[in-house]
Amino acid sequence: MTRAFLPRSPAVRGALVAAALAAACGAQARNVGLMLPVGGPVAAARAGGAADIEFAFGSGSARGAEIVGGTISVQGVASPLAEPHGFKPTEAEACGNAVRDALERLATAARAAGGHAVVGIVSNYNGNTIDDAAQVECRMGSAKVLAPLSGVIAKSVPAKAP
Repeated sequence: MTRAFLPRSPAVRGALVAAALAAACGAQARNVGLMLPVGGPVAAARAGGAADIEFAFGSGSARGAEIVGGTISVQGVASPLAEPHGFKPTEAEACGNAVRDALERLATAARAAGGHAVVGIVSNYNGNTIDDAAQVECRMGSAKVLAPLSGVIAKSVPAKAP
C-alpha cells in the first residue's frame, strides 16, 4: 500500500489546502446573460462583409415576409480574454463580437438559400427565447462568449405598416 506524502508542518498543510480551494473555486464555470443593443453588431457585420443581407429582429419582423428558407439557428462565438497584444475587450465589446459573428453566420446561410434578408431574429439559449426587436442576449463565460440566434431566411424585410 502506498502512503501519500503529507507535510508535517501545519502552515504548509494550510497553504496546500488554501491552494486546493482556490483552484476548485477557479474551476467554476461562468455563465452570465448580457443584453446588448443590436445597432453596433449589425453595423460591424455589414462592414465585415454582410452588407448585402438585411437583418430584422423580433419575431414580429417576419410578418408579411416572403420566406425562402426555413428557420436557422447559429451560435456566434467570441473571446472575453486578452488578445496576444494585451488588449482585453470589455464585456460589451466581447458580446458585440459574438453577435457580429452570429450575424455573419446568418448572412452566409441566407446567401446559400437564395435570400437577401434574415427576419424574425431572436436569442435562443437552451430553449429559452428572448424575443426583442432592439436587443439580443449573449452568454458570458470564462473562456468564451456565445450569441445563439435564430431567424428565418426571406427575400427581403417586409415594409412596415403605417
